[in-house]
Amino acid sequence: STGGPSGIQVVLSKKSPYVKSSHRVSGLLLANHSSIHTLFQTNAEQYDKLRRRLAFIPNFRAKGHIFADSLDEFDESREVVSSIIDEYKASTSMDYLKYALSKPQPSEKPKEQKELA
Repeated sequence: STGGPSGIQVVLSKKSPYVKSSHRVSGLLLANHSSIHTLFQTNAEQYDKLRRRLAFIPNFRAKGHIFADSLDEFDESREVVSSIIDEYKASTSMDYLKYALSKPQPSEKPKEQKELA
């Protein structure tokens, strides 16, 4: 479907005569939810509009608020959302493995940080 995300998807079928199972219920889920990047993209664009207009920012800058000194956490979070969007978009391409292998693994520091350490 090209609309919004689907709800729960269930398919009922007979038990396979080729697979022996002592359980009454068995199943297999094969799903592709890569289109969720459009939802993240929409949210990011809406955030960007609000941020440009400084909407609600005074609420976070109030004295004693945890963001009174800096909104860096907002900026870092926006970057994370961008990387998630890029990852989901890349997952739909034929060369996704090249993309995935070129990214630093979570346990690794990026190359420029390794050199500084």
